[in-house]
Amino acid sequence: MAPDLKTSVQVSEQPVLGPADNTPGPSIPPSIVPSRSSTELERKSTSRSHNSVYDEEAAAPRSAFSIIEPPVALSAITTHTTHVRDPNPDDTFPDGGTRSWLVVLGCFFLLMSSYGMMNSTGVLQSYFATHQLSDYSTSAVGWIPGVFTFFGLVLSVQVGPLFDRYGPTGILIFGTGCYVAGLLLLAECTLYWHFILTLGVLTGTGAAFLSTVAMAVVPHWFDRKVGMALGTAMAGAGLGGVTFPLVLRAGFSRFGYKWAIRLIALLVGIMCALGIALVRSRLPKGQSRSSINLRAFKDTRFTWLTLGTFSLELQVFAGLGLYPTYVVMQGFSTSTSVILLSLQNVCSTIGRLIAGGFADKYGRINTQTTLIIIGVFAIFVIWLPFGNTLPGLYVFSCVFGLASGSFLSLAPACIGQISKASEVGGRFGICYSVVSLATLLSIPIGGEMLENVGKQAMVAFLGGVLIVGLGMFLMARWACLGYRWRWHAKI
Repeated sequence: MAPDLKTSVQVSEQPVLGPADNTPGPSIPPSIVPSRSSTELERKSTSRSHNSVYDEEAAAPRSAFSIIEPPVALSAITTHTTHVRDPNPDDTFPDGGTRSWLVVLGCFFLLMSSYGMMNSTGVLQSYFATHQLSDYSTSAVGWIPGVFTFFGLVLSVQVGPLFDRYGPTGILIFGTGCYVAGLLLLAECTLYWHFILTLGVLTGTGAAFLSTVAMAVVPHWFDRKVGMALGTAMAGAGLGGVTFPLVLRAGFSRFGYKWAIRLIALLVGIMCALGIALVRSRLPKGQSRSSINLRAFKDTRFTWLTLGTFSLELQVFAGLGLYPTYVVMQGFSTSTSVILLSLQNVCSTIGRLIAGGFADKYGRINTQTTLIIIGVFAIFVIWLPFGNTLPGLYVFSCVFGLASGSFLSLAPACIGQISKASEVGGRFGICYSVVSLATLLSIPIGGEMLENVGKQAMVAFLGGVLIVGLGMFLMARWACLGYRWRWHAKI
């Protein structure tokens, strides 16, 4: 009998009797029990060892940052890192290689065009408020980028399952067509409802198709390095937030409004074409079990992460949309507001790249909560007391940009960490369909506060929302530990 099957055999402790005289015969090797197969016993032995993991881990020594492994029945930690998940070959991740990083590069361009424009809506809003829509209030103009971001996220609940079933190429082609057509029509807009339909609805729909695929496809290729991979892809959003404001600023002054928007449409078309060429799905088409399934909220980890992401997106998009207007209201020029917004996006790009590596090493939720604390510090210690000075605004743009870079990039990594690879698209869509409500209301609410309550109250409100988000992510971390708190757990 091979030595590796000893867990599935029983050893006879009595000597074997001879066939004739009932005298003890020679000892023989252990025999397999005939009424129970070795496969069945091995499976039961494995099940017993799995169920005892959680009880034994408290007494076993662990390193400073170790993954806490729950019992099979407890939904409490990443499914990509525990040894209790089903042996599905689709859940074996390349975690590198030329093909994987080409997918990340394609997602970089897709997020540069979609989220990059979302990060630049403050420049467009400021221009609309002083030109075509000068007769409207700040909060009324704020609904335009609000609707754009809302459609860019709410449709994820439909796009995610479509991506899981049919792959990325067709979805990306359709999204590119909507996006570029919306921008070309935006160049011709003169009335308020024109902007709502073109930038808000049509361009937002295109952004939803592009960004959902870009965020959902990366966890198909990465597991241990998914934080770094998503951070690298999301760096495209930060770079887009730098590029688009500078291009718009130069285009408005040199070529006028129409040709500036057309130039943006050309850049977006090139980026999307590169994304279509590079992005591929790893899972076979039609084999995904993902669907629009609200039962995902039975997983408390997913519920807390969704609520936390809701708070982060409300704060981030309200800040990005109103920051240029805030700077102008402080008495500084429009050029200064564009430079400060671009500086924040530059630092945000750097923050995403750095945060991804730290997240893979120390835990994604751990890294996210730490950077949220830094963001709260930047708002209440720098922006609130020194927001009326130019040095204070420059320091805030740098510090908050570095911290907030992870707010959007690590949230999908956290969702992917607690989900099966085949469920990532669906769960991502459900999460961001809820989060889209925050982006719809963030800029109008902030604009109303900016006009009627004051600049300081708006800043304090944004800081308070960030504190709420911090609490939600701490609750998600607690849930990942089975509501047994451990400071040194890698979560």
